[in-house]
Amino acid sequence: MSLPKVELHVHLNGSISEATAATLARRYGEDLEQTLRLVDGRYPCPYPDFDGFLAAYLAANSFVREPDDLEFVAAEFVRAQAAQNIVYSEAIFTAMIYVRQGLQPREMWAALRRGLAAAGPEVRVGLVVDAIRSFGRAEAEATVQLVEEADAPIVGLCLTGIEGDVPVEEFVEFRAAARRLGLGFTVHAGETGPNPVESMIETLDILQTDRIGHGVAAIRDPVLLERLVRDQVPLEVCPSSNVGVGLFPSLEEHPFIAFWQAGVNQTISSDDPPLFRTTLTDELRHFVRLTGASREDLAELQRRAVRACFASNDTKAQLLTRIDAWTAAAAN
Repeated sequence: MSLPKVELHVHLNGSISEATAATLARRYGEDLEQTLRLVDGRYPCPYPDFDGFLAAYLAANSFVREPDDLEFVAAEFVRAQAAQNIVYSEAIFTAMIYVRQGLQPREMWAALRRGLAAAGPEVRVGLVVDAIRSFGRAEAEATVQLVEEADAPIVGLCLTGIEGDVPVEEFVEFRAAARRLGLGFTVHAGETGPNPVESMIETLDILQTDRIGHGVAAIRDPVLLERLVRDQVPLEVCPSSNVGVGLFPSLEEHPFIAFWQAGVNQTISSDDPPLFRTTLTDELRHFVRLTGASREDLAELQRRAVRACFASNDTKAQLLTRIDAWTAAAAN
C-alpha cells in the first residue's frame, strides 16, 4: 500500500517481534520459549484477557537490559514502519519500565535516538512518553522528571494502564505538566476496567485530553458517542488489538465500522503490532474491507491523523502535502 501513512497509537515497547526477542534472549542465555510461552514460534494471540497480553508484553521487554538492546529494538521498530511507508509515527514509550530494569536515563535516551535514526530522515518518529496509572501519581511525577531531563524527540505525554485502578484526579498535575512543557496529551480510555464509559467521560471532563487512545466503549453510550462526533474528539482506534484481548469477538463486530458511519473522528493504528499479529497496513486493509472505504477515504484517515498529531505545524504541512500528492497521482 503506497499511501504515505501516519500512525498515532503504536507502543515502542510493544513492537518487539518474536525474532527480535529471540536475538535479545540469546544475548543473556534466556529460554525464549519458556519466557514468552510462544505457540508455534508466535506470540499466543488471541489472549485469554488483557492480563494475558500484558504478561507477553512484559516478558518481551524483560530482555531489554542494556542500551544496545534498546537501540536494537528502536531500529527494528523504525525499519518496520519504513517498510510500510509510515512516514510519521507517534510511538508510545514507557520509559520507566527500562529505568526500573537498570538503564540510566541519559544512556536510554541516547540509545533511542540512535535506534530511531536507523531508517533515515524520511521516517519521522515523535515519542509520547507514558505513565502507567496503576503505579499512581508518583509514577507520573517520575515520568515527567525523565522527560524534563531528556534529549529525545518527545512530543507528548500519555496515561496508560487499566482504567479505574487509580482515580483520574490523581493525574491532573500530569496533564498540567504536558501543557507546561508544550507537549500533547493523550489517555488510554474506554478500553479496560470496570466502567470504561465513565472513564472516557472523566478523561474528557477532568483531564481535558487532546486525544483518546481506543475509546471503543463509546459505542455503548449514545450520549457520549454524540459528544465525540459533535466535538470531533480524536480517537486512536486499534481494531485487531481490541479483538486480540477479547473486547470484541471479531473485527466484523468491532465498533470502528459504526464509528465511521456516525462521523467519529477516528484514526486507525496497530497498537502492539507483533503481539497482535498485525501491522498498520493490515489494519487499513481491514478498514477498507469492512467499511467499503475508497482511496480518498484512506487518504482522509491519514489527514485526520496528521491534524491530531503532536508534531509542529511545519511537519504537519509537509505530511499533508505528501498525502495530497499521493491522492493526486492516484487519480491520474
